Amino acid sequence: MLMAVNERTLKMGSAPIFPLLVSMAVPGLLGTLTTYLYRTVDQIFVGNFVGRTALGGISVLSPFNNVIIALSLFITVGGTSLLALTMGRRDYEEANKLFTNIIIQAIGMALIVSVLFFIFAEPFVGVCGAKKGTETFRYAVIYLKIVTCGQVFNMLNQGLAAIIRTEGAAKYSMFANIVGAFFNIVLDALLIIVFKMGVAGAAIATIVSQLMGAAFSAAFFLTGKSSLRWAGFGVVDIKQMLYIAKMGIAPSIFQMLSLFTNILLNKSLQYYGDLDPVYSLIGGGELCISAVAIVNTVDNFIVSMTSGINQAVSPLISYNYGAKNYSRVKKASLCSQAMAGVFAIVIWSAMMLAPEFVCSLFGKGDEALISYGAMAMRACKMFALFGGFQMLVSMYFSSIGKPQIATFVSISRHGLFLIPAMLIMPQFMGLKGVLYANSVSDGCSLIVVSFMYLHEMRRLSRLTDGEEIPAKRLINISKKSLTE
Repeated sequence: MLMAVNERTLKMGSAPIFPLLVSMAVPGLLGTLTTYLYRTVDQIFVGNFVGRTALGGISVLSPFNNVIIALSLFITVGGTSLLALTMGRRDYEEANKLFTNIIIQAIGMALIVSVLFFIFAEPFVGVCGAKKGTETFRYAVIYLKIVTCGQVFNMLNQGLAAIIRTEGAAKYSMFANIVGAFFNIVLDALLIIVFKMGVAGAAIATIVSQLMGAAFSAAFFLTGKSSLRWAGFGVVDIKQMLYIAKMGIAPSIFQMLSLFTNILLNKSLQYYGDLDPVYSLIGGGELCISAVAIVNTVDNFIVSMTSGINQAVSPLISYNYGAKNYSRVKKASLCSQAMAGVFAIVIWSAMMLAPEFVCSLFGKGDEALISYGAMAMRACKMFALFGGFQMLVSMYFSSIGKPQIATFVSISRHGLFLIPAMLIMPQFMGLKGVLYANSVSDGCSLIVVSFMYLHEMRRLSRLTDGEEIPAKRLINISKKSLTE
């Protein structure tokens, strides 16, 4: 078994890039899509069978999802990138230590998050933009308090599934996510439609499905399918955990900035929606929040698919960069960009050409929701076509041990452009300014990120396979040079 697993890992340095990337990415894509379907399915069932305000209650909690994703990226990007670099050096003892610390870190972070968000659920929902005393506020608090109880299962499943993909068993990881998604859909239908449990039913369905996914992922390691072994609590290393966080900080910062921009977006939609002479008469800010949440949910399918591709290409890039196979690094990066571009075109086309149909999936018969949602979709997502490109550029730099550059790429859209645009444009354009601020920031960020990526691809072209990279540019967990 160990020899088979090692041979599977070594393929990352020898097999043809495109077929290898496809074989690793397709299960990863299906896996991340099914994981993303947790919240999307909840929104569809709640929007159609409970109502717009309940949909708004789940939707206003997008900042909570940003926190969870940001923390999980420390593990799925930071931890697995370091694990791939270590396995690329054939240092399996160090890999076991990493594996153990990743699991402990995932559980620890989840427990802290669960306790904090359960205790401070009401203040947090208020910060997210829901007005206290409204139905939207009440639904959001109910949903949040319940789903926080399942974050240990969620975080553990995300970490284990990412490690499984790093070992090359992407199909197993995919099945673990499919198991969870299947239970979520079935339980949503049962608890919401049959037992009329509303938002609480959606939250309970999410917890149970996350538990099932975590159990299926854990079985991979408990049944000896993995070459990695639990090294015991004696190898707990806080410094190593900090290195894991450092490697995953770029995409995590992107999510944390999304936390603040989503809060700013919700509050702006609430404020300007209530002031708008047209939309204030048919729902005001609560209508706007629910509609724009649909827009972002659809757009996040691009992010989700890009994440699936990244989970395949990230260890591939890290492994070959650690092995000094720079031509393979470049090919892997370009292939991943091409794959992400194809998927982005499909989603973006649906958003631009048939936004009314897309919005109707979340609230059939609610004409106000569909009308405003369709207009918002076209205004907000003009450049959504390139969302996957920027995400992959950031994660590329993380994968080769350059978190500072990756961090800058991540913050360019939200930190440099989106927040200023959302503060300035509504002053002149009102509610429409809130929407167009997203497209303006996307366009500006695209220019900056494209320049940086082209410069990096030229740098890779100048390197010769086997050429040494200064050790200071590589993250060195075991205090030994990666170039030994």
